[in-house]
Amino acid sequence: MNRKSPFPLRTIADYLGAELVGDPEILISRVSPIEKAGEGEITFLSDPKKARLLQTTNASALIVSREAPLIEGKTFLVVADPYVAFAKIQALFFPGPQSTGEISPLASIHTQAHLGANVTVHAFACIEKGVEIGEGSIIYPHTYLGANVVLGKNCILYPGVKVYHGCKLGDRVILHSGVVIGSDGFGYAWDGNKHLKIPQVGKVVIGNDVEIGSNTTVDRGTLEDTVIGNDVKIDNLVQVGHNVRVGDHSILVSQVGIAGSTEIGRGVILAGQVGVAGHLKIGNQVKVAAQSGIHKDAKDGEVLSGSPALPFKTWLKMVTTWPKLPELRRKVRGVEDRIKKIERKLEEFTSGGDT
Repeated sequence: MNRKSPFPLRTIADYLGAELVGDPEILISRVSPIEKAGEGEITFLSDPKKARLLQTTNASALIVSREAPLIEGKTFLVVADPYVAFAKIQALFFPGPQSTGEISPLASIHTQAHLGANVTVHAFACIEKGVEIGEGSIIYPHTYLGANVVLGKNCILYPGVKVYHGCKLGDRVILHSGVVIGSDGFGYAWDGNKHLKIPQVGKVVIGNDVEIGSNTTVDRGTLEDTVIGNDVKIDNLVQVGHNVRVGDHSILVSQVGIAGSTEIGRGVILAGQVGVAGHLKIGNQVKVAAQSGIHKDAKDGEVLSGSPALPFKTWLKMVTTWPKLPELRRKVRGVEDRIKKIERKLEEFTSGGDT
């Protein structure tokens, strides 16, 4: 990845809108972890538990929150959120691939495809009839765009991406290698003898600022579209079924699977290996712990865990109880034995009383 030249600290402070305490002319070449940072490097403190490292770090400058102590003799950038500032500085030093506007003669581009200004197309990419690509986008080798695909501005499609016919992607979409957008949804009808394939005639519609990790698949809808909202971040190896709708700003971590026609709200986080059954409605801001199985609707703001998923506090009580089950079982058996002895004595007493 291309890296930009060092920046004076003043430039970085202006870029972040940060308060600068110390020498504004220090040249910064990169961001480094607080434990390893040295001269010419900037670091950040986002975990208050590591505040002691402010004394020992060799970084030329430190990004801290407004609550952090400022140590005499060190240079600081004071911001609202050091981790957000770190992300912005990384993007400043490493802005990512930039389009050159070059079109490889080894690319296959239909004469009725339309490419915007400054679009880069690498060798062995295939762009079919009716495709529209927005300005500044980059299409890497062995990428396929089916008929009438629409791609927004400043998108990056890495090698081996496949976008089936008719799908629509917004601006600044990043698809990593192996992503498949618009493959057929998993729909069949049993006629008593065999499975009949149901033609999947919907599309996939993806919003702006979406990033999708390697080898993830998003199936096209059966009748209506599968929809991925704005600013959705999807990890590697995720399966999104047909007619699923994912709300803005949601995060789907690796190996999540979402069955067809489920609606995921805004700002939802599904951790690794979460499975979501079909035809459910998951509310806004729901958080689901790793390896959980969602089998029913979830209300706004719920935090779920387990398989089947339960409210997090209930699940936590269950988990803390599991190691105690053998001892609890022993005690229950002991109580049962004592009850049986008491019952026998009562029977003997009752029988003796009758005689």
